[in-house]
Order: sequence, then C-alpha cells, then structure tokens
Amino acid sequence: MSIGEELDPIDKELIKILQDNADLTYTEIGKLLNLSPSTVYMRVRRLKDKGLIRRIVAEVDPAKLGYRLKALIFIDMDVKKYSKVVEGIKELPQVKVIYDVTGEWALVLEVLVKDHKELSELLDKIGGIDGVYSTSTMVILRTIKEDRKIYP
Repeated sequence: MSIGEELDPIDKELIKILQDNADLTYTEIGKLLNLSPSTVYMRVRRLKDKGLIRRIVAEVDPAKLGYRLKALIFIDMDVKKYSKVVEGIKELPQVKVIYDVTGEWALVLEVLVKDHKELSELLDKIGGIDGVYSTSTMVILRTIKEDRKIYP
C-alpha cells in the first residue's frame, strides 16, 4: 500500500489547500477543514515526516527576477562517467531539473538563465565536464501549461 492510499479525506483536502495557497495560516486552514490549528499543524507535521509533503515553498516568477530564458538541454555522455557528469551538473545553479531518461539522450536538463549569453556560457561549462560528449538545446518560447500540483 502506498502512502497516498493511507490518506483520509481530511489529509487529501489539506494537501489540496496547501498546494493551492501555502500562505494560509494553520488557523485559516483549520477553519476551512473544521479543525483546530494545532490539529492542522500535527497533520502537516505527520505528512512531512512520512515524506508526502517534501517542503512548502513560495512560487517565484523568474521573469520578475530577470530570468527570462528557459531551455531544455539534452546530453549525450560516456555512461561510465555518469556519476561524475551528474555531480558536475548538479553544481550549476542555472540547472533547475535533471532528468535521467531513456532513448537517444542520457540526461535532459531544465535550465533557467537571464539571457542567451548566459545560456551560451552554461553550455560551455556543461560541454567542459569530463564525460559529456555533446549537447542539444531547445529554447522554450512560451509555457502553455505548467502545473506541479498533485492531488491525492
């Protein structure tokens, strides 16, 4: 049985509320769920302890901070140097997501940079990592849908 199957209807609603608006206080959430703030706190703590809620964070608009270019970088590499390549990529702050994938490419990166110059410099850094054979880049022109919420 998965953790998701162990959730009661209140836990499921609590998760939905937190994903829709993590700014709410435990008192406000309690009013929505007809629970005391301390009960809400205990439920959130339990969901975190189980690993179901990893963290509660602010969603920031990257463009308002000057990060106007998002791209996908596909990497072909020496699989014998997989760990070394991944460790090198993980150190790059512009890399927001690393996917280990099947198919033609070994890794796909989601990156966020301020402009084309920064993207070019990032590609040079990635290309300089021992074990990286080649990269292919797709610049994202616009985001049509981006929804990271997962409702139980």
